[in-house]
Amino acid sequence: MSKYNPLSARLAGHAGPEWRASFAELEEVLGFPLPKSARTGKAWWKNDAKAPHAGAWTAGGWEALDVDQAAGLVTFRKIAPVEAAVARAHPAEPTDDTPAILKRLDASPSWGLAIVAGGLALAAGLGALAIGGLLRRRSDDSD
Repeated sequence: MSKYNPLSARLAGHAGPEWRASFAELEEVLGFPLPKSARTGKAWWKNDAKAPHAGAWTAGGWEALDVDQAAGLVTFRKIAPVEAAVARAHPAEPTDDTPAILKRLDASPSWGLAIVAGGLALAAGLGALAIGGLLRRRSDDSD
């Protein structure tokens, strides 16, 4: 359970397509103060679902935009379901914790051909085993 779940719940219950909130309102919803980085930097408000605080809004199909640290305001906007699904499925950039094999697969378009070829080889091998079994069964029956 994330400490940011109250924000997820607040956004899930919001009827409109946008919610302009003050930092004070967010702190009231969360029940604790926002970190200093939320008040001073833009990076904290990045719509990166891997960050627990950003996951609180991205998982429900929202994005943070129009952050005004001087005024202490942020706007959350509901994004279309397709946009939200794409954003979750394809993060903006791979992180260093992405396994090397996945980085190589993303870089090489030929992996699909390799999978098809492997599947065909597997099917041919299974077919050969089945035919061999049938032939053995026939030769045993004729004896």
